[in-house]
Amino acid sequence: MPRRGAVRQSVLARELGQAPRSVTQSVEAMEREGLVERAADPDDGRSKLVRTTSEGADALVAGTAAGERVLREVFGAMGREQLADLEQLLDALQAGLPSAARDL
Repeated sequence: MPRRGAVRQSVLARELGQAPRSVTQSVEAMEREGLVERAADPDDGRSKLVRTTSEGADALVAGTAAGERVLREVFGAMGREQLADLEQLLDALQAGLPSAARDL
């Protein structure tokens, strides 16, 4: 994941497809854990900027690696043909979802 620096909470909410209040609650929890820092946006005092701390970056790397291990364990036993079939089924399921659900 490329490092972006600080990002406005409102942008984060939009990119995650989440309600701003939900993102605020999550960011507050991560801030208490020392994973992110928040500061006032110098260009807009009503907005907050969120930046990952070094502890947060380490947690992200560890979480990504753990997720990749789980995916290898779950899908590693499947052959190429089975994975292609699964991809087709997932595409068909996604196509059948209402547009709002596809963006989750």
